[in-house]
Amino acid sequence: MTGRAMLLALLAGVLSSPLAGQTTRALFVGRPVTDSLTSRDPVRRVSRAPYHTWQLQGRRGERLALDLVSTDFDGYLVLADPDGNTLGSDDDSGGELNARLRVVLSRDGTYRVIATALGDSARGVYTLSAGTWEAPRVPQAGAVASIAPGAEEEGLLEPGDEQSPEGPYQDRWVFDARPGARLRVELRSEDLDSYLVVLGPDGRQVGSDDDGLGGRNSAVSFRTAAGRYTILASSFGDVPRTGVYRLTLLDDAGAYADPGAAASIGVGETREGRLESGDAVGTRGVEDRWTFEGRAGQVVRLDAISEGFDVYLVLRLDEMAVDSNDDGGDGTNARIVTALPRTGKYTAVVAAYTAGRTGGRYTLGLAASSSVTAAGRSARIAFGERMAGRLERGDAARAGGGLQDVWEFDARPGQEAMIELRSGAFDAYLELQDPSGVTVAENDDGLGEGTDSFIAAHLERGGRYRIIVRCFGEGYSEGLYELALGLAGAAAEPGRVVEVRLGETHAGRLEEGDTVMGDGTYADVFVFRPTAAGQIRVDLRSHDFDAYLILQDEEGRTLATDDDGGSGTDSQLTYDVMAGRTYRILANSYAEDRRTGSYQFAVRPAG
Repeated sequence: MTGRAMLLALLAGVLSSPLAGQTTRALFVGRPVTDSLTSRDPVRRVSRAPYHTWQLQGRRGERLALDLVSTDFDGYLVLADPDGNTLGSDDDSGGELNARLRVVLSRDGTYRVIATALGDSARGVYTLSAGTWEAPRVPQAGAVASIAPGAEEEGLLEPGDEQSPEGPYQDRWVFDARPGARLRVELRSEDLDSYLVVLGPDGRQVGSDDDGLGGRNSAVSFRTAAGRYTILASSFGDVPRTGVYRLTLLDDAGAYADPGAAASIGVGETREGRLESGDAVGTRGVEDRWTFEGRAGQVVRLDAISEGFDVYLVLRLDEMAVDSNDDGGDGTNARIVTALPRTGKYTAVVAAYTAGRTGGRYTLGLAASSSVTAAGRSARIAFGERMAGRLERGDAARAGGGLQDVWEFDARPGQEAMIELRSGAFDAYLELQDPSGVTVAENDDGLGEGTDSFIAAHLERGGRYRIIVRCFGEGYSEGLYELALGLAGAAAEPGRVVEVRLGETHAGRLEEGDTVMGDGTYADVFVFRPTAAGQIRVDLRSHDFDAYLILQDEEGRTLATDDDGGSGTDSQLTYDVMAGRTYRILANSYAEDRRTGSYQFAVRPAG
């Protein structure tokens, strides 16, 4: 069921009678109220969470701010107009697990505020308040405004604005462009799910986007002709939403190949590209083409990465498609790992998975290794190497069924190893054995994306270690895979606070001397100071303990937590950070008793 369908189901149950059997509760602007959700309250049809309905008298054009605060449960707010139409809903915009909703009321009358929770076991005390907010200086409702390249403007979707054919309010912004300019429009809002449309001088749509900028924010990149362009700033869905937004028009300059021209890429290179009007057009819309020379049996890896669109990648030899991929990389990024069938010139085609998308910036990386190791032979790998292999007939058979490859490497005592196993052909599974043959770590889906595996291990002993590569379970699987062995820096000294930057990966250990939490468990503390606002993703992975993440502000107030948001018992959380602020991230274990062991910790851009 979609989010909108869930809201309609909720409102159908809540609004079908005057107050759904509840005592009338009145809410007034400037007068907070405190109440409790209990097992005696009616529950939502879908989530079975209890709810309260509050009545509030509103006036057309009134700017209303609602806050639902609780330390007992994860609050959720819904606002309905006098006809029962949903004006807005929110989960965590109030910070931590609190809900905040800002709207502009569309008419006079009695509005209904539904105070509820996420989760059927949610019970406890909450405070609900209604206030007003000052709108920024914005163009008059319904007026056409102008924006210049390099500028950022604020706007407000409100009653009186033009309405799109689908129903939502929309504002029109115009600008004049010179031919051949590369521009990017960004639309951000904390009040609503933004939706963006760009029209060319002829009135035809150049591009549209919902969540391409991450979160609920939108972006469209395009190359201009001469003339006047129109930007439609709106909200996603078919219900009019109100709220403040920020519109930015950027000059998206870069060293890209000319539109429609094929470019070359070499082994070991990462090149920057851009999907834009003027590019070649394929079955999925505009596409870029990159060529390289390959030889028969060579194993290549292609990574197409973008924060602006869902990447689709095709590898061709002449007109023959060798391989293709949508989401083989992290998130919506594409990855191809394949053995080249013969010597010749290959073409990597980069496109957007969703047909008709204008795309935007991306990077394309090309890596290669020698031919796959012969079946049944143990192979060597060193720290810093990325090698290709294949499970195939002739490999060693496992006692429980299936095939396995063995890779060996030499290590010194105290080193921190990071092992990645990726395959598009089978569900990857890793085992690590120490010099005496004892299995010290194993993993199934530890990379957190798809069925790829990851191990972060503290190597207690020196000597020759063995990596066992196989498929998950007892089934028989064949196919190519990629194995990478990395060496992380030594774990921080116990109790030391470590500063981490965006894109960095750290190895660590929970051990004696670390920070001790209130429940007696150990925690390592990382400090993160973002230089730009945006949504980040924090990952904590361990095969030694059930990972637990805590995100705090500079004063130690908890902003977000996660237990098993990653793969298995690994943790993963996303959060919108502000530039210039300091955040504390605690790597912890989820258990009633104190746990120790190795882990991998990373902070990356979300999306």
